[in-house]
Amino acid sequence: MAAPNLMYISFGGGMRLVGEDYILRELAPLGLTKKGLRQLFRKLQVPLIHAPGDKILVDLIAFMLAMRTITRPGAPDFSLPGSQHRPKTRTSVTPAEIVGALPDTVALMEHGRRMFGIVKPGTLRSAAGEVVTRLKDTQARLRP
Repeated sequence: MAAPNLMYISFGGGMRLVGEDYILRELAPLGLTKKGLRQLFRKLQVPLIHAPGDKILVDLIAFMLAMRTITRPGAPDFSLPGSQHRPKTRTSVTPAEIVGALPDTVALMEHGRRMFGIVKPGTLRSAAGEVVTRLKDTQARLRP
């Protein structure tokens, strides 16, 4: 069995790439497999970065923003890959939803920061801004 991909690479300015096993370890109580986690990344519009040696990296901030978008108060229920889907449960999110929910998402993340004292507000704002710019660019490229 291959060694887990627990890489954590920080480029400063809120840019953090992590190996898929890093996130899989955190989500272990859910029982997701690597295949299920990759499906979740795709459904949340979080791009996978394929590195040499069959390693998969993801942008941790993009993943956090997408997760906050589907878990914010008032959002419809969301089914993870492999779960028993309920009739009115959504299974994916669009870049437009993430961009549209961004003010609420950032406010929730900043509130969480204040509650738990974890991230500097400037770092969060700049990281969120970078992700929004990337999402808008992706959305523009995907338009027919």
